[in-house]
Amino acid sequence: MLVELLVAIGLAAIMLPALATALVGAREGQAQENERLQATALLREASEAIRSVREKGWTNIATNGTYHPTITGNTWSLAAGSETIDNFIRHIVISDVQRNSSGAIIDSGGTVDPSTKKITITLSWTTPITTTMSEELYFSRHQANAVIDDTTQADFNTGAHTNTTATNTSGGEIQLASTPGSVSWTTPSIAGSLDLAGIEDVTDVFVSGNYAYVADSTILRIINISNPATPTLTGSYTAAGAINGISVSGNYAYLATSADTAELTVVNITNPATPVTAASFNIGDAANATNVYIDGTYAYVGKVNSTTTGSNEFNIVNITTPTAPSLSGSLNLSNTVNAIHISGNYAYLATSITTAELTIVNITSKTAPAQAGIYNTTGTAIANDVFAVGTTVYIAKANDASGAEFFIINAATPATPTLVGSHEVGANINGVAVSGTTAFLATALTNAQFRVLNMTTPATPTVISSFNMAAVSNKIALSGNYAFLASAHDTREFAIMQGTVSAGGYQTSGTYTSSTFDLGNSVGFNYLNFTSTEPASTNIQFQIATNNDNATWNYNGPDGTASTFYTSPSALALIASNTRYLRYRATLTGPGTATPVLQDITVNYSP
Repeated sequence: MLVELLVAIGLAAIMLPALATALVGAREGQAQENERLQATALLREASEAIRSVREKGWTNIATNGTYHPTITGNTWSLAAGSETIDNFIRHIVISDVQRNSSGAIIDSGGTVDPSTKKITITLSWTTPITTTMSEELYFSRHQANAVIDDTTQADFNTGAHTNTTATNTSGGEIQLASTPGSVSWTTPSIAGSLDLAGIEDVTDVFVSGNYAYVADSTILRIINISNPATPTLTGSYTAAGAINGISVSGNYAYLATSADTAELTVVNITNPATPVTAASFNIGDAANATNVYIDGTYAYVGKVNSTTTGSNEFNIVNITTPTAPSLSGSLNLSNTVNAIHISGNYAYLATSITTAELTIVNITSKTAPAQAGIYNTTGTAIANDVFAVGTTVYIAKANDASGAEFFIINAATPATPTLVGSHEVGANINGVAVSGTTAFLATALTNAQFRVLNMTTPATPTVISSFNMAAVSNKIALSGNYAFLASAHDTREFAIMQGTVSAGGYQTSGTYTSSTFDLGNSVGFNYLNFTSTEPASTNIQFQIATNNDNATWNYNGPDGTASTFYTSPSALALIASNTRYLRYRATLTGPGTATPVLQDITVNYSP
């Protein structure tokens, strides 16, 4: 019995501590499990709170930092810092996400994606055992997406075109601009003509846009030339005297007339069908105004030789306010100014001075124009017209039995202009216009009242062609592939001449830069999509520029650099995220005989 008692005591000594420890552990495990259950509930609550905050707007979680959820009113929001709830410490950490070149999320060494955030929710407590629980979430701003798009001709007209154009062949598109075919004037023909009322000569013509303005005695005729084959009379205006010269700028036509108190008459042509007087201006004495040339906010008016003291033949009129012209300055030449052409700071005058048919005037000072030089052409015939391109001046003279009537003059040094070349017509040249190396003459030469000269070798101009207009041509104007003549013909006072035009093509490259899209605040630009047609050997590619200052426009491709392009619909580079303003640039290329076509473009973004 003693032995059994000793064995029992030994066993009790061994088992009682283990039993006691198990009892204590069981009691603590129950407490820890209760803490864990409560922590799990708090963790879930924080997770739902952050989701609620995100759904109210990306900006609510866009700033990195440590926060805790709090209820404001009846909705969740975030407050800075951690919070303590009984035995628990809870906080939410918002941090950046980095992606590699393939777009996969990586821990470090990648590019920050401003449209994705990592959310780490942590719960910790110290009793009965120090413990930490956490959960990681990733939120993206790609929610409630919207789009900006360009698809109509009106949309595409708002951007900037370089060798491209917006058309409306199939609802609106962009393509490379067409190139005009070459024009040959070896066989000119009449494209269209108009018989004006009566048998008065048309003495001057000016072309602007879709309209030609012609002087028919005292009447200004406005002719629609949008279809050169069928010009039509749109409107007319009767001046107080014979109209000797016309120039048009903006919504006003400026007339040089014989009216004693309205040598410069300003006509409002905003409505071409019903032109009305805008102003009449008396220049000097009663001598007639012979011509007018508009350059900027000044009208340069030539007059017939005046014997009145203080009345000058060359006049500069300020037309900053067209309805209230005022004289700025003038110059006395003691002879008639027949025509004026402005180039740079100089006015080139065709005069009746037989020793200074070309008179050059420095107009740098509008209040004090000064003679800069003269050129005395051979012979004694007066100069009827002048045309200037840079410092090369073309003079058209009346018939001179002793020599040429057409002169090319180098006026690079105005004080000493020099002869470049000349051409003899054998009759009056009443008007001249120049395009490139081609000169167009309005003449009185029988059977050749319209003449075209080749000036490729300016020292020796040669005849390309002549055309019998059956009446004297008085003046000439150029626009596009056409020459417009003011004629003395009784039934064809206004005529449109054309050369032979070869087929045109397209520019070989061009760009279209969109207008600025303002989203109101920073957004995430996600995806570029477009529809295009790209025939063989043509191509369209894109770059995107975004910023927050509406000023810094750096165009980049899918790798975020200026050296790459988007060539197919794809996700936008991360650099495009978290910005407010966007533009896109389309680059179009082709072989010259075909063009790619951009039908529409869309950019998906997340507010």
